[in-house]
Amino acid sequence: MILDNKLMKYVLFKKRTEKEVRQKCKQLDYTEDYTDEIIEYLTEAGYINDEVYVQKYNQNVIKLKKCSVFEIKMDLMRRGVDDDLIEKYIDDSLYEYEEECAIELAQKKYRSENDMDKVKKYLINKGYTRSNVSKAIDNLANLEDN
Repeated sequence: MILDNKLMKYVLFKKRTEKEVRQKCKQLDYTEDYTDEIIEYLTEAGYINDEVYVQKYNQNVIKLKKCSVFEIKMDLMRRGVDDDLIEKYIDDSLYEYEEECAIELAQKKYRSENDMDKVKKYLINKGYTRSNVSKAIDNLANLEDN
């Protein structure tokens, strides 16, 4: 099997999900049978592994981003990761991370907006749980009192 340089560069540049590789194959006008062969080969060779992708994605999100668990789930679903696989790797550490992020984002947003209601709406729109939004708002109220 001969793989196109464009496809190999795409796969080697960063980890990709099976869905992303399928979309790239479609973009390159590969037939369905050829795409299936490519996916099988790349999976066997270890270039595509959605489970490893989810693990690495979660680690990167914790290091680099400030987002809710809901945003993480939506992004992974958009990338074609199976719901069961997503749920398998959403653990307590991500919920703790979400709580910390909600507090940090609330403080940052409050500095620019100076309005608790706007901060609350902002966090809810970002997908944070109501309990984490409440904790973040309570934290702001405590900071404001001091």
